[in-house]
Amino acid sequence: MSNTTVVYMANDTRLKGGWADRLCGIITLYKICKLYGFRFKINFTTPFDLSIYLHPGYDWKISEDEITQNNANSRSISSFVTGIDLPQYTDTLQCHNLDFNGLSAVIEKNSKNYKYLLLYTNIWYWGDDYGILFNELFSLSPKLQNAVDFHRNKINSEYIAAAFRFQSLLGDFDENEVYNNIYPALPVELQEEFLQRNINHLIKIHKSNKRKMILVCSDSERFRDAAAVYDFVYTVGGKRRHLDVPEIEKQYVMLTLIDFFMITYSDTVYLILDGVKDNGTKYESYNSGFPRWASRLGNINLILKDYRPFFTKVKRYKDGFIRHFSRLTRLFRISGARR
Repeated sequence: MSNTTVVYMANDTRLKGGWADRLCGIITLYKICKLYGFRFKINFTTPFDLSIYLHPGYDWKISEDEITQNNANSRSISSFVTGIDLPQYTDTLQCHNLDFNGLSAVIEKNSKNYKYLLLYTNIWYWGDDYGILFNELFSLSPKLQNAVDFHRNKINSEYIAAAFRFQSLLGDFDENEVYNNIYPALPVELQEEFLQRNINHLIKIHKSNKRKMILVCSDSERFRDAAAVYDFVYTVGGKRRHLDVPEIEKQYVMLTLIDFFMITYSDTVYLILDGVKDNGTKYESYNSGFPRWASRLGNINLILKDYRPFFTKVKRYKDGFIRHFSRLTRLFRISGARR
């Protein structure tokens, strides 16, 4: 066992992403720690205390006192996978465009000189053991598990899930209370048409899964209400808020986690994407990691239904290839430097 402690950090108000981003960062660091023999801890207290909702599989909690007392022998490292310009972590080592192997190399290198490595990250780990790692770390709190069981019992049958992440498009979810007005709402005259287009996508999914209920998960309460009129739809009611909102109320955290863990019990999850262009402005639903990581945790199939305009798909695939190539190039440089 190494003398180094790697800590997943979420103890201040700087943006770190939503639930899927944060959980992904945790699982990634835990996997790296298992590979290299580092001690792993989680300092997740802001904007909510993780241990209220997920109980430790072992003692991964760490006190602020332990971190503070070892400040002279610590290093903070920041590395995010996101298309959003996150606030500058001016007190940290910045590591951009890393993948899992690149982050592993950075951690291993710094472990030689520091006893504590404080990581701010949501780097992806796509291994088949994602669910195993989660279950080693966590169990659902009794309150959260009871809430999930309550809704599963109400469905009372096998079900599939469909995820629609509209952000601010339909005017009833304020993504911009976190991300500074970079996510526009659709013009009011287009909102109902866009909503109905997505209802039609939902109906198509039902037609190919006629014997199963559909759990509809969405940040838009307006959309969930419109979907709930169909007898094949089940929704968990209530308003949603982004989990990066400072001091977010417990009911919003609970509802988000109920959605997430309900997906893990489904047979299949669909992620539905759509978009329109109006007066030169593109409006698109979000290509969310939320159902993706739920599918990894539950070891269930994820089906992407992408109805976005063709030019958007081409640009996204091109950008994704460029990002992947850049990460491979950086990893090659890191590996070369280690040799």
